[in-house]
Amino acid sequence: MKKQLLKVIENAIHSDKQLFPLNQSWIFLHQEYNIGHTQGNNLQVTLQDKDNLIAIVKFATGIDLGQISVTDFAAMNREEALFFALNEKIAGQAVKKDRLAIKTLAGHTLKINDHSYSLPGCGYLDMALTDISSTAHHCILLIENYRCFDNLENIQLNLPDQYADPLVLYRGDNFYSEKTVRQLLVQFNLSVLVMADLDPQGLIIAQSFSGIVGLIAPRFADLEILFKDKQKANPSLYEKQMASCQHALSHNPHPLIRQLWKMMKVHQAGLVQEYWLQAGYELVVHSLDLSSDE
Repeated sequence: MKKQLLKVIENAIHSDKQLFPLNQSWIFLHQEYNIGHTQGNNLQVTLQDKDNLIAIVKFATGIDLGQISVTDFAAMNREEALFFALNEKIAGQAVKKDRLAIKTLAGHTLKINDHSYSLPGCGYLDMALTDISSTAHHCILLIENYRCFDNLENIQLNLPDQYADPLVLYRGDNFYSEKTVRQLLVQFNLSVLVMADLDPQGLIIAQSFSGIVGLIAPRFADLEILFKDKQKANPSLYEKQMASCQHALSHNPHPLIRQLWKMMKVHQAGLVQEYWLQAGYELVVHSLDLSSDE
């Protein structure tokens, strides 16, 4: 049984009413299980019918609606749901809820929870936020694009000593929540470097992360070349995002953000970070206050 049908049944058995609008759910229950008697556009559901519905639900799903509410499953994970139901998928918590994709730079060990772990260069660790209590890394590298995160070993990084051994986080998607990433940033309170798409929205999102001190990108001279390359610079990124972002970027408190925004306006285009995976691009730290272009 689908969750919506279970909600209809639960509302009925806890209601004093006996007449219910003859909608698709009640038509199904009437035809499939011989529940109720039709009265015009309504279905009469007696106390005996309601008892029968409780038994039907118990047999079909394992759920005893006299003991637990359908809404209770919203806070459960799949293994918890199996205590009350036959189908674990009725659980409300997403399988990847509050989980993170983390790694480190190639040749470095992942240092969390007072332990060090060696990972393959092309791999990462999937871990729950609640299971990460500490890290010995002194900064965090947050990467927006999964391809760049997954293939980080193929990106040429030139990081200064204070940022040379970061904890690397994937910013998130439909499976890994950006909200969970933000919670970890607040929890660790470390300096954060962001590798983002160089488009208006990319800049807005990047500068919003707690602890951000700079962006990871090619040097300005290389960026100028990229923005001038019509095969790489993407005008649609600029056109679609410009209207909603221009005020916040033009009045941004960070000189770096304003400088990158100026470049985008001049060339009326944006750049996606997948280009950093191509040979020939060295990425450096651009400080938010433009004090360095390492």
